[in-house]
Amino acid sequence: SFQVVPQRGFYHCFGCGKHGDAFSWVMEREGLTFPEALDLLARQAGIALPERRERPKEAVDHEERLRTVLDAAQAFYQQELSRNTAALAYLKGRGITDSFAREAGFGAAPDAWDKLVNHLRRLDISADLIEQSGLASRSERGTQIDFLRNRLTIPIHDARGRLVAFGGRVLGEEKPKYLNTRETPLFKKGATLFGMHRAKGALRDGALVVEGYFDVLQLQQEGLAGVVAPLGTALTEEHLHQIHRFTKRVVLCFDGDAAGRRAMGKSLRLALPLGFEVRLLELPSGEDPDTWCIKVGVEAFREVLRKAPDWASFVVDRALDGKDVRRVTERMEAFRELQAFLPHLPNSPETRELLASLAHQLQVPMSELDRARRAVPEVQVRVPMTAPARVDEATRALLLLCRAGHLAQVQAAPAAWWEGLEGAPVLQALLDAEGDEDALPAELLALIRGLEAQVSRRDELDAALSPEPVLGRVEAQFVDREIRTLQRQLQEPRVLADKDLQGRLEGRLSGLLARKSQLARQLRALR
Repeated sequence: SFQVVPQRGFYHCFGCGKHGDAFSWVMEREGLTFPEALDLLARQAGIALPERRERPKEAVDHEERLRTVLDAAQAFYQQELSRNTAALAYLKGRGITDSFAREAGFGAAPDAWDKLVNHLRRLDISADLIEQSGLASRSERGTQIDFLRNRLTIPIHDARGRLVAFGGRVLGEEKPKYLNTRETPLFKKGATLFGMHRAKGALRDGALVVEGYFDVLQLQQEGLAGVVAPLGTALTEEHLHQIHRFTKRVVLCFDGDAAGRRAMGKSLRLALPLGFEVRLLELPSGEDPDTWCIKVGVEAFREVLRKAPDWASFVVDRALDGKDVRRVTERMEAFRELQAFLPHLPNSPETRELLASLAHQLQVPMSELDRARRAVPEVQVRVPMTAPARVDEATRALLLLCRAGHLAQVQAAPAAWWEGLEGAPVLQALLDAEGDEDALPAELLALIRGLEAQVSRRDELDAALSPEPVLGRVEAQFVDREIRTLQRQLQEPRVLADKDLQGRLEGRLSGLLARKSQLARQLRALR
């Protein structure tokens, strides 16, 4: 039902009725604007286009030089992979086939300080250009060293398939486990979706948004093409706008722990105002999308995706889960949790049924639910404009850690560890700004500098420069809070009457207690 007429330069689909020329085909297939499609086709045909005035020639030339450096680094990493037994063993253990490893472009950064830097310098690439590409940093002595060392490397591409950065999965015991090369004119984490260049052709059937590199790669290897992930950050509005160019259907799939549920809620609040049809998939505790797909098989995983609940059902079930609606306080708590989402419900008979059911369960007048649904959704303020009255000690330690050059390690830590603490919006603002002082309101910058000025003792200074003990203490405090919450829940009558729920909560509590002991040992060893 699809016909191409080369002599006349057009195509026509008798199934869906779409037709056009090569430009409209590329725009439709790749989700590009006309200038982008024109540029892509010209490059493929070897035609030099006249220079456009939208961007300075110097900036375009600089980006081309950066791409040359990244391509040279990719060739180096791939060559290193062939003799890196630890990296090859890791790929084999993750179930990555040799053919897919080549297709995905895996490589290896050697366990050496400057092997890549020296290789690139032998290719007559300047030290400044190597550093500007995000591939090198400076040691304490000021010498240039490789940014990624002793890591499995994963190339990161933009939506058009151009190499823009690298991810690195550690092969030893260093932290963080995953690390991206630094942001450059080619690479902005908040605007880049991992796997988008491979996924976009399949996104018309909907996008599956997951959390990590291997979630995307393993699922793509199994034949699930429309999978993307943010790169060590929360899903952003810019990420969603990219997806929106191809589809309005999206499945958000996150870990089944508290941090995963919070991330899912934040992503949902961003996606709904953009008109997405959202489904939410929560995996069993301890499972990632790639491990779950391998465990149940790809066809069973496809079926799980097809049956993922729509966001309204999921949110309502989550708000009511574990609450005794016979108690006024718990009914009102559930109602407050739902208020942020009710305005996004469509006008339909199904919505009326849902609201009627909620009114009955929560013993809330239908008029109150209608009023909440008609309310204008609150606009999220990403950067607080006023400084808080108090900053928690754990938040303060993380702020100092960021300012001491360890922002990437703090970004890699789960936000659930600190997002409920006093002063958390200040830390979130600093992370969103990627440490850029110019992107922070003056009041917040003054607060952060004031906290730095208070670091007078040597032991505090050492802590600010050492991410492992700081992050260990912050996680330990989070684990303590989670343990106390579970212990309270286990004493509630509704839990005591539900043996299945009691067993799940006890299993979670056992895991947290084990983690608490492990953290205590690690922190003692770091003293």
